[in-house]
Amino acid sequence: MDRSFASLILISLTGILSSCANIGLKEETQSRGGKFAGNHAALARCVTDGLRSDSRWMIRELQFEVRRYPQLAATEIYGYTLSHFPGIYARNSPRNPDAVISYAAPVAIINGRYARPGPSHAASVPDIPPDYSFVLTLKKTDDETVVATLNGTKYEGGIAWEKLEACSGR
Repeated sequence: MDRSFASLILISLTGILSSCANIGLKEETQSRGGKFAGNHAALARCVTDGLRSDSRWMIRELQFEVRRYPQLAATEIYGYTLSHFPGIYARNSPRNPDAVISYAAPVAIINGRYARPGPSHAASVPDIPPDYSFVLTLKKTDDETVVATLNGTKYEGGIAWEKLEACSGR
């Protein structure tokens, strides 16, 4: 085989592979809603505990931001993949070469501020980045029920919804 012909084939294959890699797959998103029995804060805690103890690696990798709004009687759970969690950078990033997953329970954010006192948590929390896997909103409707809405990816959001159903006894 001629050397120039082999180079031409190699260049062609490289071009085909790189164009296929740039096509990308768009993940399906979903929206769900429903009424559930329980307290919004207790259900949020149960859902995050259930997701954190899940055996699937894609779910175990998720990091959570829990926002509570006492004046609205509501709680939001934001699930992020590690690459999209606010303030976390890739392990090989020059900005943070030692980044690791946090396995600690998420710290609730109440009225835009972290619930844990201290100088590093005293400032307001920045706006929510748009790259979350799902957001689950739980809002009190009466003393015994909450209305839940979920927006996010089909896979992670679907599992979060299943955990919510299990926590409420459905």
